Amino acid sequence: MEPIIIDLKDYELSGGGKLGESYIKKDDPDILLKLYSTDLEKMGLDEYEKACKVYNLGLPCPEPGQLVRTADNRVAIQFKRIHGKLSYARALSIHPERMEQYAAEFAAICKKLHSTTPPPGLFPTFKDQSSQYIRENPFLTDQERNGILSFIDSRPDADTALHGDLHIGNVIFDEQGRKYLIDLSEFSTGSPMFDLGIIYLQCCFIPNEVEMELYHITKDVSVPFWNLFIKNYMGPDTDVEEFNKQILPYALLRILCVEKMMGYPVPPIRPAVHKLLGIK
Repeated sequence: MEPIIIDLKDYELSGGGKLGESYIKKDDPDILLKLYSTDLEKMGLDEYEKACKVYNLGLPCPEPGQLVRTADNRVAIQFKRIHGKLSYARALSIHPERMEQYAAEFAAICKKLHSTTPPPGLFPTFKDQSSQYIRENPFLTDQERNGILSFIDSRPDADTALHGDLHIGNVIFDEQGRKYLIDLSEFSTGSPMFDLGIIYLQCCFIPNEVEMELYHITKDVSVPFWNLFIKNYMGPDTDVEEFNKQILPYALLRILCVEKMMGYPVPPIRPAVHKLLGIK
């Protein structure tokens, strides 16, 4: 079937970022268009396929519509628009005094996600996805690459649903408080520790200026949020400091995967990676 070609003049720009832009259809404000940059077509195609599967699985996400293309051949997805949406990142930046509420809500939707078991084979495994990123990462030495691949392989297998890029910017809620998972191109299955490592990376590991640029908050908000979140997720008696030691390798793995995806190295993490792998 030939793809539907749309005219961007029929849409009004509503937002943008490094991965693409979003638009609202002028004659139907219930339709949001997510337009990918030219070099991210595969991500767009992956997201459409996975968003349809996640929606049909019954997990909360915006309802996907049609996969379309613009006149200049960029891929885009039409979604049912979520009116009055806020991400938990944006909400925390506006109402940091609601941190306890937001941490509890965010933990609840993460637990709902991680209590879901998709049919076998419906999604790739996180271990396979991350192993591919590591094999294709041009910034790793052979010793680093082999060590990280061994770490991934040694993780326990699991059939749990994973978001694959889970952080407070990728969960939104609407005016009625209904929660939705967004940006689903890396949805997969595996141990929830992989998803939790991404949240830890966002809240506690990335530099303060990056936290502010990407998530609109600073470490004096994100770190206490993580502490509250993990106690809601794991249980109130959780030793957060000890759990942080367990989750750190998963955060480092995510950074090394992002290196490949974004096309630039992150040298400051190499000492921590070498310590993890026993490289001297």
